[in-house]
Amino acid sequence: MNFLDVYPYVVVGIVISFILPILRQAIPKTTRALGARGFLQTIWPIAKPYIIILIFSLFSAILIVAYIGDTLTDWRAALLAGFSWDSLMQKIGHS
Repeated sequence: MNFLDVYPYVVVGIVISFILPILRQAIPKTTRALGARGFLQTIWPIAKPYIIILIFSLFSAILIVAYIGDTLTDWRAALLAGFSWDSLMQKIGHS
């Protein structure tokens, strides 16, 4: 697979890793918030610390694909590489 085939799947893995902890923290709070405005007001403070990590991870995905791109022969491996990288960055960023 070439760079343009692999990179989107790495990005999807990163985005999934970005969204899961936000949703995990927001679920108990969003049941009390009504409407889209209440949902956004609840999600934004939770998502805000993850934004920088997300941006860093998206740029890092270019390096991931450049370094291990030849071994990523399947979209599932690319998605897992992106998810794993962002998950690692979140753990380092919050320690």
